[in-house]
This record gives sequence, C-alpha cells and structure tokens, in this order.
Amino acid sequence: MKLHQLRYFQEVCRQHSITKAAEELHISQPAVSAAIRELEEEFGLKLFKRSHKKLILTTEGSYFSLEVEELLQRAKQIADDMNRLQKKNTSIRVGLPTMIEALETPMLALFHKEHPEIRLELHHGTSLSLRKALQDDRIDIAIVSGKDTASDTMAASAMRKIEIVYCVNRNHPHAQEKKLSLTQIAEDDLVEIENGQHFRETILERFHMERCTPRIQWSTTQLYTKLQLIRSGVAGGFLYRALADREPDLVPISLEPPLSYEIEMLWQKNTAENETIRTFLDFARKHDVIQGSDGADKG
Repeated sequence: MKLHQLRYFQEVCRQHSITKAAEELHISQPAVSAAIRELEEEFGLKLFKRSHKKLILTTEGSYFSLEVEELLQRAKQIADDMNRLQKKNTSIRVGLPTMIEALETPMLALFHKEHPEIRLELHHGTSLSLRKALQDDRIDIAIVSGKDTASDTMAASAMRKIEIVYCVNRNHPHAQEKKLSLTQIAEDDLVEIENGQHFRETILERFHMERCTPRIQWSTTQLYTKLQLIRSGVAGGFLYRALADREPDLVPISLEPPLSYEIEMLWQKNTAENETIRTFLDFARKHDVIQGSDGADKG
C-alpha cells in the first residue's frame, strides 16, 4: 500500500470513474486502474462495483475510504510539519521595533552577505510585544530596548547604548543650536511614531521629569513619514543619533541633560543550539554586535 495508490483511490471515490479520476489527476487511465487493482489484490477484496455506468464503493470499500481519508490527512500534516521544520532550519525570524530596524538594517544586510543561504524574516512590533512573541516561539531573535530582561528561559546580550537627539530641518529656528532642554522643545510641534512604545515612553518620561508637556501634533506608524514631516519643517522629532546622522537634510541636536537608550538582543536559551540561530549569534559576536559568551550574556 503506497500513498500514490491511496490518492488515486480517493479520487476515484470522488469521481465515480477511473477515466475522470485520471483526468483530474493528470495521469493515464491505466495507471489509475493498476493502482486500484493492486490495492484489491493486496487485500483480497473488491473495493468498487459498477452500477449504472458508475463505480460505487462496496461495503469493504466504504470502510477503506474512511481510513484512507484519515491516512492522507495525516500524511499531509506530516509533510507540512516537515516543511515548516525545514524552513525554520534555514531561516531566522528577527523581531525589531520600527526605529531599531532602521538602525540595525546594515548589520542584517552584512549577515545576509556572509550567509546568503539563511533567509531573514523581519517582524515588527513594540519591544513589549516582541518579547511576548519570542516567549511564544513566534520569532527567534528579538532586538529591543534593554529593560526588564530577567528570565529563566530567555538569554540577553547588550548591543549598544545610543544617544537620543532632537531633529529639525535646516530652516528651523533651533537649527543652529548645539543643545536644547526639553522645556525649549516643548514649544515646538512634534511628530512621534505611535507604535514605538518604549521609545515614546522614554521621551514622555523625560518631559514629565522636566515638568513640561510636549506638543505631539502628529502621530504615525511609519518612520518614513516621520522623517518626511521633519524634513518639511512641519514638526520636529526625536531619533537615534546614529539614525539621524544618516539623514543629510536633518539637524540633530543633543538634549540637555543628555538622553540615551539601550538596545539588546534576546533569544530563547533552548534555541541557542539550533545551528541557524547559533550562526546568527556567532556572527553578532564576531562583529561585536553583542558581547561574547564568556559570561557576558545575561538571562
């Protein structure tokens, strides 16, 4: 009993005809006839009988049909599971918030250049939602804000500490300033990314500490839109220094006092031995993206 025989049998049941089953399966009629004959010879039973020019199941054939349905469904499930495992073994699901994705794209591009055989799937969300996605095994690596990383199952390694700067266009009244306090910035119209939850909270917390309220007049889900609004002079906005320095039309201004942001990489401890994920972590250590494994990782 072979899978192709079961599939041919199932199609004959549906079509009540060997000729029509062969047409539906895009194979020859003799191949279908041979498969049915081989099954009947193997079991020593008749599976079909002819009635009014149609093939109908015998009592034994009806029983066999139910079993075949379950067997083929199980075979499909196994094939799907194996395909998912194969895909998982040759791809890495990396979760990043929008702003961090823009910051870390060069690193990801370098990984792809060194390991073109591994496919990167980028997933987006807030730092909080990506931590949950990692716990639920919906992503393999999370690159998020460094906060509250303690976990029995999750490993973490610091990536970088970066400065948050206030950005305006070159014609903005603040464009010549080297430093600004949040009390000065509070008078400007601002644009922020609404799903950059932790980044936004960090900014709002500093405004609260300075006892002033920001005028967030624009909210978007897209970094590109935020950059365009700042370039046009419609609003000012906060960005990572490393990201702002890539934008020639923007003027990044340091905050007084300075404000920084920590980024870290997270992964599940029980996946670290997965060859593909290990390749990614080894790459990150090799290029000093994260710290080495000699006790520097925390979890």
